[in-house]
This record gives sequence, structure tokens and C-alpha cells, in this order.
Amino acid sequence: MVTTKKQPSSESSSNQEISNSTFRFIFKSVPRGVFGVSFFGLFLGMSMTMVYSQIGMFMKTEIHATEASVALMDGTIEFISFICRIFAGAVSDYLRERKVFLLIGCVITLFARPLLATAASSFMITVIGAAERVGNGLQATPRDALIADLTSSKNRGSAYGFSRSMKTIGALLGIPIAILIMYLSNNNYRLVFACAAIPVVVSIVCLLKVKMPNENRNSDGRADVVYNPFRRKYMKSLSSSFWKVLMLALIFELGHFSETLLPIYANQYLSRTTAGSESMFISLGQILMSFPVGFCADRFGKTILIRLCMICMIVANLSFIFIESIAGVYLGAFLWGGQMTAIQGLFLSIISSMADSHIRATAIGTYYITLGVSFFTSSVIAGRIWTNFGGKYAFVYSLCISCFALCMSWVLLPKKQAQQSN
Repeated sequence: MVTTKKQPSSESSSNQEISNSTFRFIFKSVPRGVFGVSFFGLFLGMSMTMVYSQIGMFMKTEIHATEASVALMDGTIEFISFICRIFAGAVSDYLRERKVFLLIGCVITLFARPLLATAASSFMITVIGAAERVGNGLQATPRDALIADLTSSKNRGSAYGFSRSMKTIGALLGIPIAILIMYLSNNNYRLVFACAAIPVVVSIVCLLKVKMPNENRNSDGRADVVYNPFRRKYMKSLSSSFWKVLMLALIFELGHFSETLLPIYANQYLSRTTAGSESMFISLGQILMSFPVGFCADRFGKTILIRLCMICMIVANLSFIFIESIAGVYLGAFLWGGQMTAIQGLFLSIISSMADSHIRATAIGTYYITLGVSFFTSSVIAGRIWTNFGGKYAFVYSLCISCFALCMSWVLLPKKQAQQSN
């Protein structure tokens, strides 16, 4: 009797130790400095989704904009953000400074949020949104380069996955906060936009706690060597494999149109107040997929995980097209958001490993401008398809692009690079 009682207890204790050791092993792969950068992203993500989960419905119901105008607005301001990313990356490489750009970007975002609450036309929203995305563009590339600076090549997939998961946790928290404000204020969109400035202040506080890595600096704390990342010899150091990966990213991103259209699609099944809840499932997918995909990619290779993400995008579009209920919208949103964040983390991990440290942010910025061109193009195309033929046909367009990208992955993904954990 005594033996039979102790045996389950021993097994339970052993299972608990295995669980704890697994947990420690997973998070040991994430350097300490990445945690600070990740909390910085968490609060920025919270602020962003408080705005962008509502701005599509705000433009449609109060500004009376068409779906094509909403998509064009979002595509334009995102394109501006991506343009800023390549210049911020190159200059941060040249000056060997990451944190300064993060602070400048946050300050611009902080001032843009309350201004958005005063917008009275699509043009004003586009101008203010463009200013806010300039702030986002200034901090995005240096932030991703800083994560690479803080990590070793073998743990980069986990670090990017963890950082993006944390940012998405903030995004997930921002959506119910926005819905609650909408409920309590009788659908006051402008109050939501004004309140979105508060998390930006908290993100600045988190950033000030992050310690910069000491590599590439002399005993006085200054940079040893200053490189011009746009010099021909440094740009030529980027291999043909780098440009093939960029080509694949460009093709696949052509299927990602503006997410501000998704709450409008959800409005078929939900009220104005709760239509933005679809964004919660985008964020939930990002949280649950981003870090596990990055962690597995570090150990099993990035090729298979990239293709798995593409398959998830295909299933997401099929869900939007064929499951005519809110369940189909939520499932599609979950897979859409999860694969998007995960695959971008994988591309960043591959690209940062292909570039030397003194040109790393420039390479990442080049990747981002590639995404910007694709996102702007896809948003314009999908917006016009949506306005003229209906939302389902926009998802059919995305489905075709995703299938083509999956096929092209066998041509453009460098097998050796994609399978390494570097």
C-alpha cells in the first residue's frame, strides 16, 4: 500500500522536473537583453492595435470612405514606414547606434496618436498616419538589428520569435481595451485613438532600461570603425542567396493585403462595436505560433517551417472563402496573423545571418522595403477587387499568390542556408 501511494507521487515529481527543465531550456535560448526589447515592443503593439483594430470601421462609418480608400490609406502609410526602415537601418549601421532611433521613433508615435483623434477626412488620417508610421519605421529596423546584436546565430530564430510573440501579446491586450473604451463611450473612436498614446509612454520607459551590447566599441565606449553600408563593396558582400530570399518574401507578401479590411469583413456577422474582435484572433495566432515556429526552426531548419507558414496562409484564405460564419472569420484571422508574424521572423533570422554585423541593419532594411513594395501593391489590388467584386474575391486573389509562393520556395530558398540554424 505504501509503495503504490509513493509511485504516482514520484512520477508526478519527475514530470514536474521535466516540465520545469524544458521551460528553462526554451527561455535560456532568449538572451536577457532581448526581454527588455520585447517589453518595449509589447506596449508599442498594444498602442498600435488600439488604433488599427478600429480605424477601418471609423473611416467607413464616420468618414464614409470606401474599402478601396481604406486599403489605399493603409498601404500608403505602411509603404512610407518601410521606406523609413531602410534609411534608419543604414544610418544605425553607420553610426553604430540603435537605441537613439528607437527613442526618436517612439516620440514621433507619441505625438501622432492624439492628433489622429482630431482627423476629419481620409486625407488627414493618411497624413497623420504617415507621420506615425515614420516613427514606426525609424525604430523597427534598428530594433530587429539590436536583437541580432544581442544574440548568437544559433538562437536567433527563438529570439525573433519571442520578441514578436511579446509584441503580439501587447497587441492582443490592446484590442479588448479598445473594445471596452468603445463600449463605455458609446462607440467614440476618437477617445480610443487618444488613449492609445498611454502605452507608448510606457514603452519609452522600458526602452530606457535596455543595455546596449558592447561589441564593436573601444575602451572609451566609442565605435572602433565606422562603415558606410551603401559602399559598393559592402553591398556586394550580400550573396545571391540573400537576393533570392528577398524575391521569395516579395512574392509571398503580395498576398498580404491591409488588415484594416478584415474587421469590415467581420462586420457581416458582428456589430460595429465588436467587429474589431477579429483582430484578437490575429494576435492570438501570432502569440501561439511565432515563438514555437522560431524555436523549432533553430533546431530543425527554416525551410520546412517557412513552407508550413505558407500552407497556413492558404488554409486561412480557404477559411475566409468557404466558411460563411464568424467561426470562419476567426479561424482565418488566427492563421493569417500567426503565419505572418512567424514567417517574417524566419526571414529576418535568415537575412541577419547572411549579412555581416556592420551591414546587418541595412540588409534588414532592404528586406523591409521589399515588404513595403509588396504590401502597398497587394493592398491597392485587393482594395479594388473588394470594392468592385466583394471581399471573397480579394481572398481568392491572396490564395492564388500564396500557392504560387509555396511553389517558388523550392526554387528560391537556398537549401543549405535555410536548413542551418544560423
